[in-house]
Amino acid sequence: MPTLSVGATAPRAEDGARGALILVAASLATLGIAGALAFYLLGLTGAILALAQVGAILLGAALVASSTITIRRHQRRRAALAAVAAALGWEYRADIGDHVWGGSIDEQIDRGSRTARDHLDGRRSEIPFDSVERTFVVGDREGATVHTVRAVRIPLPSEAPRITLRSRRGGGALSVLPRRPTGRSRFRLEGDFSDVFDVSVPTGYETDALYVLTPDLMVILLDASADLDLEIVDSTLHVYFPAVDLTDDAELHRFLTVIAALHGRFGRRTLLYRDEAAAPLDPEAYRRDGDALAARARRVDTRVRWWPVLAAVATPLVPMLIAVVWLLLAG
Repeated sequence: MPTLSVGATAPRAEDGARGALILVAASLATLGIAGALAFYLLGLTGAILALAQVGAILLGAALVASSTITIRRHQRRRAALAAVAAALGWEYRADIGDHVWGGSIDEQIDRGSRTARDHLDGRRSEIPFDSVERTFVVGDREGATVHTVRAVRIPLPSEAPRITLRSRRGGGALSVLPRRPTGRSRFRLEGDFSDVFDVSVPTGYETDALYVLTPDLMVILLDASADLDLEIVDSTLHVYFPAVDLTDDAELHRFLTVIAALHGRFGRRTLLYRDEAAAPLDPEAYRRDGDALAARARRVDTRVRWWPVLAAVATPLVPMLIAVVWLLLAG
């Protein structure tokens, strides 16, 4: 597993102090002029005008300073993350735009409601994977919620049926999406595993799921990733972490440990898997991606989660309801 050398430090972000000072000075000057004019038009004069103007300038200065600090902190974090990637032999890209990532987020969230940044490409490393921080919006208008996760893709040696593992601790990427697997797709496994993970598989592929999710693999999942959501999509294992800070040594170590454990175990379990329901191929024919599974093995039946929809509809009505109750009590 790759590690950072002791004492390694991230390169400093590009110095933008001069530009920040110019921005602050220009903002204060604008606030001073605009504040003086506005307070004068309001009829304030003398000491009251001076105090009001000073208060406006101080408030504006605080807002500008807060924005500047946030931007600088973000630049330093990205520089540190790029340094971590360089030290571990990965490639780093700050923004990958609307690149299709795959998995349930892409399937359920419109392209305009999701973004991806801070891409770490370690597909050429000893333990191949790539990872990106994904932010997506669930719902519309007042009822919309914003979620950020660190998504990881681990390549598998062959295709396997779609298996969804949703942590029952809640709050993971697969728990907040608009759709969830139906009851007939859920599959209960032995021991305490189903008390930790909500497992869903395509109808008719319960035996295949047992071939992949062996007792030793379930122990690894319980020990290493009980708080994470996972899903197999074709020949890729998708793992969803919370928005972790990979510039922190402890979080980076846990991140790499989980990836290494899952890569080894899932790789061994899917290496020899074959879908007996898939159409047979000529032994001399070239096998392409997508030939190893039947169509029904690639999807898990889902249903819409109704309570977020109801919340989105009801939220705008809350102020009206409060007003009606107030009028009834007052009258």
